[in-house]
Amino acid sequence: MFNPNAKLTMYLALSLLTPASYADGLFGAGHYLPGAANVRDMTMPAQAGFVYEQYNLQYSSGDLKDKNGDSVGANTDFTSSAIAPLFMWTTDYEVLGARYSFYVSPTLVQTDVRGEKSTGVGDTFIQPLWLGWLNEDYDINLGVGFYLPTGASDISLDMTTAQVQLSGYYYFMDKASALMLSTTYEYHGEVDKTGVTPGNHLTIEYGYSQYLTQQLEVGIKGYSQWQVDNDELTGSLDNVNQTYNTSLGNQSEVHGLGLQVAYWLDPNWNLALNYVKEFGAKSRHEGEMISLNITYSFNAIY
Repeated sequence: MFNPNAKLTMYLALSLLTPASYADGLFGAGHYLPGAANVRDMTMPAQAGFVYEQYNLQYSSGDLKDKNGDSVGANTDFTSSAIAPLFMWTTDYEVLGARYSFYVSPTLVQTDVRGEKSTGVGDTFIQPLWLGWLNEDYDINLGVGFYLPTGASDISLDMTTAQVQLSGYYYFMDKASALMLSTTYEYHGEVDKTGVTPGNHLTIEYGYSQYLTQQLEVGIKGYSQWQVDNDELTGSLDNVNQTYNTSLGNQSEVHGLGLQVAYWLDPNWNLALNYVKEFGAKSRHEGEMISLNITYSFNAIY
């Protein structure tokens, strides 16, 4: 997945830059957006075949936090909407005893920053290596992928990011119940336009999914995301920090909790509604996200 608000935080850092602490730490956003996916999306299908998934999401925030977690008290409203189709193929091949899959996910993004709208193609995520050790009681999944700066100039993050994700599931009640825990790490390259290299990001996600009937699923979910090191700034930005006593490029963090309701319309089509509310943000926006996800499975699920 991708982070549609990352470019916006960079924009606001520049537009709000004054001798005040609220400009602190706004350059270091990453690509990966936690909370948008369904609880069970981080494990691959048990059968070989094609799966199409479309994430339709909206992130909105009017609360920009400084490095201490305090609101900046300025007009920082923005909304970001995105459509991210995902094309996945699960194969019969095995690597190290694991099922092998791969997928690609382009994006289309619209942003509204204080009434100024931009629409265009976003960055593309490609995961050429996805391994799943699938069992009756548990699954372990390892994915390695890349975000490519393919987006429009006012949408793209202008950098390449490598991502490693390790996810685990524990099942009970004949897989009607599932506990999920996932760790995602991002390695960021240099931003082409600014010369800044954002600090890497660590994301921990967790969730519980319960099928109440063969078709109806409910779940709870949460996440914590940290920027684990400071941005590597250019000399001019270092001078800004020294002149105005700010901390542009310091480490950010955010946490979120949410709910999911999903329903299989028939054995191949699924609709899932997710809502997440953020809290505890530092050096970034704190907001809420709604996603309506559509899944089509070539293989019948039931």
